[in-house]
Amino acid sequence: KNNKMRGTFSSKFSFGRIIIFGVLAILIFSCNPYPEQVPEYGWFEFVVKDLDTAETDINLSFLNQDMAGKNGFIKVQDGHFIDGTGENIRFFGTNFTFSSCFPDKEVAQKLAARLSKMGMNVVRFHHMDMRQSPSGIWDESMENFDADQVDKLDWLIYQLKLHGVYTNLNLHVSRTYPGLETEVSQFQFGKTIDHFYRPYIDMQKDYARDLLSHVNPYTGTNYLEEPAVAFIEINNENSLLSNWKQLALLEGDHRTSLLKQWNAWLSSNAEGEELPDLYSIIRGYEDDSTPQQKEFFWKFLVKTEMDYTSELIGYVRNELKAQSLIADSQGSYSGIAGVFREATYSDFMDMHAYWEHPSFPDASWSSTNWLIRNSSMVSDKKAGTLSSFGQHRVAGMPLTISEYDHPAPNFYCAEMYPMLNAVASFQDWDGIYHFTFNSPWDKGRISGFFSSAGHPLKQIFIPVGSVIFRMNAIKPGKHRVHLNLSKDKLFDELVESGHTLRLHGSNMNYIWEKAGAPRALTLLHPMEVNIQGNDVSLSEPIAEPDGAWISETGELQWNNMDSVESVFTINSEMVKAAVGYIGGKEISLGNVTVAMDSTPYNWGTIVLASLDGKPVEKSSKILLVAAGRVENANMGWDENYKTVGSEWGEAPTVAEGIPARISIEKTVPFKAFTLDPSGNISDEIRVIRSWRKRTIVIGAQHKTLWYLLKR
Repeated sequence: KNNKMRGTFSSKFSFGRIIIFGVLAILIFSCNPYPEQVPEYGWFEFVVKDLDTAETDINLSFLNQDMAGKNGFIKVQDGHFIDGTGENIRFFGTNFTFSSCFPDKEVAQKLAARLSKMGMNVVRFHHMDMRQSPSGIWDESMENFDADQVDKLDWLIYQLKLHGVYTNLNLHVSRTYPGLETEVSQFQFGKTIDHFYRPYIDMQKDYARDLLSHVNPYTGTNYLEEPAVAFIEINNENSLLSNWKQLALLEGDHRTSLLKQWNAWLSSNAEGEELPDLYSIIRGYEDDSTPQQKEFFWKFLVKTEMDYTSELIGYVRNELKAQSLIADSQGSYSGIAGVFREATYSDFMDMHAYWEHPSFPDASWSSTNWLIRNSSMVSDKKAGTLSSFGQHRVAGMPLTISEYDHPAPNFYCAEMYPMLNAVASFQDWDGIYHFTFNSPWDKGRISGFFSSAGHPLKQIFIPVGSVIFRMNAIKPGKHRVHLNLSKDKLFDELVESGHTLRLHGSNMNYIWEKAGAPRALTLLHPMEVNIQGNDVSLSEPIAEPDGAWISETGELQWNNMDSVESVFTINSEMVKAAVGYIGGKEISLGNVTVAMDSTPYNWGTIVLASLDGKPVEKSSKILLVAAGRVENANMGWDENYKTVGSEWGEAPTVAEGIPARISIEKTVPFKAFTLDPSGNISDEIRVIRSWRKRTIVIGAQHKTLWYLLKR
């Protein structure tokens, strides 16, 4: 009886407690200073200061060495870069081009500090050989360096060094060799011709000697002996084979020189063979040339290109005694022959790619007549730009991507860094450079296709990219899939698919496909080329998935089965991301849920990135970035949103607010704050607590694209 009484009393007491606590909860929440918020959709001004270096919570300079090259030159070990201490080092940076290579000294200090703050550690100096001062390195004669320009370059490289930012020096990019006259756009800047025409080869050597042997007065060393100069590139986007079809358009001394070399090669390698004139083979390649003629043609071009690369890299490495790592050109230029060329002579493989590069229907690089498809890469069923990199990576060689962009005014730029850097980390590549970070700075508007200056999305996602790639937030895959290539089969492959080569196009995709590689392989397993193979084959059969592509680590997933429903996700300990058509969806990323409201395009990119290397649920500092479209005010779009012509609009940039709820389960309590465009904490926002999770509501009401969660 006593036990029954105690049970009855206990039940009544428990029920009473529930009522009391319920009333208290109602009173507490009714008095909460943060009223319930609903995600709001809308547009607002959002202008990033390009040269801002103020101390904020978004400062990743701790990732950089206190001085670039402090411990010696960058080397290669086991297929990756290592610093002077033997530690692996990945590079994430940008390009400076034209006049941006020569900023005033005060601006140079800000540029170096800004890049370091955002988590970048390398700059590629590009196009500085095209023009005279103040846009380029030349004086009025276009034959000698301008002393003031060289001084500005020296100071900038010195400032980068002090901030732990390495340098990549390009030799020939866009110099028009004295005496060069051609109306063939593919020969612009002497492309292709400078692989066989002796006067241009000698000019390249002179430029290399004059630039690299110059002593920087601020560092006290020349660029041959400067460990902060990590990389030297011989000849940007240049190839003999990729321009094979245009060779028949050569004129004058250029035409005569190549024909003379062809005849000399024939006398040594095709004795007794009846072969037509070189240019006749080219003109009749598709319909009249025999397989034997094609094979001799490709053998001549490969030998000529290899001799050029051997001579130029040999000159810089062995005669000038450069200690930096050297690459000739991008591996895709010359296709399969480019892979063998770089594997034979270069220290690392380099690549370029652009998603939705603008096209020019009439005049090349017209400022008024251009078009973009304006689509999202997340919807591409062929892995967009991301498949070509692994197709050219050689086993045992580091891979860098020294130019990459989703050019403005594409609606979907926010997908760039989360997708590229995540795949690069999974594939275990070694370097990424955005193209480009050019003046004008701090104008508050997007000024062109490529520069991150003035473009909010290309700035605020840099820290996210740094966390993903430099802080190893995505685990590399371990199960490598090889494309076996035999050098003995090189010319068979060129005879079969060499006709597909063009100046900016490779034939390696055909070879991988022939070997049975699905496009999904880019996300399934790490890819590389084994040039020691006995035939052309995959190391193992790989099936195309029936549904979403899921990485072997399980951290990446790409569902592109339906173009307007496509989503790319990252689910690692340190980074949670949902990219693509996520509007109206609730996406589970382990212990994080991203629920975005519907919007006009239902497209957005939402990323949480731990800034201290800890899992999201334990991190003391988490960056949350949520973005869709950004534009200049009053951009002059055509009715199909394919071009703005010359009507780029004016400052300020305006941004689309992404309405969403972000929930984290089983997490240590945290506070949430909005950030202003510079990354300073602005306002605290409510964290909604429930039984097992904490939720924040974001949207246009906060007038920001990024937030900070702090513990």
